[in-house]
Amino acid sequence: MSTRPQGARHLKVMACAAVGLALLPIVGLALAWFAPAALFAPPPLSLERLMPLILRTLALALVVALGAASLGTWIAWVGTMTHYKGRRPLMLASLLPLAVPSYVLATVTREVLAPEGFFGALLGREGAATGFWPAAFVLTLACTPYVQLIVAATLARVPSAEFEAARSLGATPWRAFQAVLLPRLRPAWALSSLIVILYVVADFGAVAILDCEVLTWELYKASGSRDAVVIAFATMACVVPLVAGVRILHGRSVDELTVHRAPLPRSPLPPGRTLITASVHTLVIGWGALLPALVLAHWVLQGLEHHVTFAPLAASAAWTALYATLGATLTVGLALAPAWLSAKGRGAAWVSHGVHLTSSLPGVLVGVGLLHLILALKRHVPTPGGELWSGLEALGVFLILAYAMRFLAMAHDALEPVMTRLDPRLSEAARGLGATRSKRLRQIELPQILPGVRAAWILIFLAIAKELPLTLLLTPLGQHTLAYRLFDAQQEGSTPDVGLAGLCLLAIAALMFVLVHIKPQGRAANG
Repeated sequence: MSTRPQGARHLKVMACAAVGLALLPIVGLALAWFAPAALFAPPPLSLERLMPLILRTLALALVVALGAASLGTWIAWVGTMTHYKGRRPLMLASLLPLAVPSYVLATVTREVLAPEGFFGALLGREGAATGFWPAAFVLTLACTPYVQLIVAATLARVPSAEFEAARSLGATPWRAFQAVLLPRLRPAWALSSLIVILYVVADFGAVAILDCEVLTWELYKASGSRDAVVIAFATMACVVPLVAGVRILHGRSVDELTVHRAPLPRSPLPPGRTLITASVHTLVIGWGALLPALVLAHWVLQGLEHHVTFAPLAASAAWTALYATLGATLTVGLALAPAWLSAKGRGAAWVSHGVHLTSSLPGVLVGVGLLHLILALKRHVPTPGGELWSGLEALGVFLILAYAMRFLAMAHDALEPVMTRLDPRLSEAARGLGATRSKRLRQIELPQILPGVRAAWILIFLAIAKELPLTLLLTPLGQHTLAYRLFDAQQEGSTPDVGLAGLCLLAIAALMFVLVHIKPQGRAANG
């Protein structure tokens, strides 16, 4: 009897478990909604107040998605299809904004564009650089690397034979692009846009610092828990049409069954496009990574000049690395089964909506929902000695689970195209030769998906290392991460400590790029 139906059932059970785990914070928020009204401050937000916030949230998500898609696709296109001086280091450097927390980038942007700041004084600005467009600018820079990674990986897999065949049959470059490249780019744009949209809808720090009036900005100001719950469900309502739109953009995936394929030939970059490329690299690398690093370093130097005693950060760096490693491993592991089902079209709709609902919430709401759930467990599910739930909290188990719930959708969206590209002919041939399921998995399927899993892992690692609200709510005593230290230093007004903690976070991210990202790049170049 075939083991395929049984294996598919196991995958569905695993996917259901992952989606169920991701939805637990929403259960906690529902418990908070039905809590006694006396626990809350004023009545919940009115529809008249919510609608402008919802519309502005949708507008911000769409503007950032369009901006990030434009910048990220351009960088990926010229880096994959052309050759120019410094291409490889510039492509790698363009990913560095992934390491910069959006709240740090927003703080730096607000400072340098202020009337007394460097660019503010240069441009003769008056008033603070806050509102919708500064927030859109900051979030676009923060999200561009996600698009670059996904689109570049897609372009690197396009077989040159198809493109050359279209050209030899008389197709113009534009017609060849429509026939060969566009069907492959649409899913890449859809998946990267979904990651960007979820990032923007859930962003909490940047919009608060830049006073951009969206749902999470109102959450920052919310005076009662009932307001937070209303904002949570309004945020989820925003995500449903956006996910549906992205699914329409995705369309049908192109079958990728050719194992050995030559990449598209590179052409020289024309002078006009060289100027545009240099400008895009300067904007993304300069403002998205170098400027924050320089400002952070400047704050550290100011502290040294004034003989400030810096807070020790070795333990915080170690906790950051530990929690990010455990959280990324758990999140990617949980996302494998849902990504496989989505890639094969088996229950794609419910899987996609299930994993994306919680990920659309700001980290603070995920944490609040989980805290309400933990309190309910402590009240209604007694354990021997009554210490189990408190012990799990002290060990950081709930924090790691919260990271997995928060970033499951990001891992799912990074892994789905990897699962789509699995070549079923190899497994079928091995199965016909008598290879066991475990042997096929170990020798055929895992080598195909391992580079994509590695890329997804580093994305989640960096996202967890930067995550602030969940860390503030659920970190056990004495186990403060670098993000926690950054927030503490900002609250205390100690810019030297902010600079040192921020530089440590950037150093960890740079180390991850060296250890994880360069190796797959080299393989891709040789393959």
